[in-house]
Amino acid sequence: MFSRYEVYTTVQSIYCYPDSDVLKNKLNIRDGGELKRAEEEFVAVKQLVLLQTPIKGRFTMTHLLRIHRFLFEDVYSFAGHLRREQISKGNTSFYPPDLIERELRRVFRAIHELDMLHEKDPKVQIQNLSRVMAELNVIHPFREGNGRSIRELIRCMALEYGLSINWGNTDRNTLMDAAVASVDNDMAFCDVLTLCLESERTNLSYMDPNLM
Repeated sequence: MFSRYEVYTTVQSIYCYPDSDVLKNKLNIRDGGELKRAEEEFVAVKQLVLLQTPIKGRFTMTHLLRIHRFLFEDVYSFAGHLRREQISKGNTSFYPPDLIERELRRVFRAIHELDMLHEKDPKVQIQNLSRVMAELNVIHPFREGNGRSIRELIRCMALEYGLSINWGNTDRNTLMDAAVASVDNDMAFCDVLTLCLESERTNLSYMDPNLM
């Protein structure tokens, strides 16, 4: 089980201020709680923009990087850049930095080689979304902001199916449980995704700052 889904490193993080676990940030905030609140406020505004105007892309690594950069560029200098250190959450270690790019390219290549974006079967559509979400989660390509960036990409992928995903229909604990299970089961997000399906695309409640 992930321990409250917090990131751990075995040494002083290159992304944090010296002798601190607070991420270096453009706001020069040195208190973790204050940074968390500020980050949530900045990202919530960006999420609102994306809800109205999703970032266009071809569902490639570059597409995901652009989403991450847009969401976090006001707070972190590493926005839009792949992680450069090993991290873990609870008992789960994510992909080492030297394998991240290769694995991301593999995941996105499969989307196109398997023609996932043109799938018509509703059940298979949800399975495709869960598979991609699970694989991106275990890669965990960014030092911070993986969940929000991956969910936005999955929301965009769902739109290709004519589906509207409202992440506000779930909660942090449900998402966390699914994320933990997805390490061994790439269908672990199916129930969450089904729960989050909406008939309207204008619902703004998915921007819940309590989601991971």
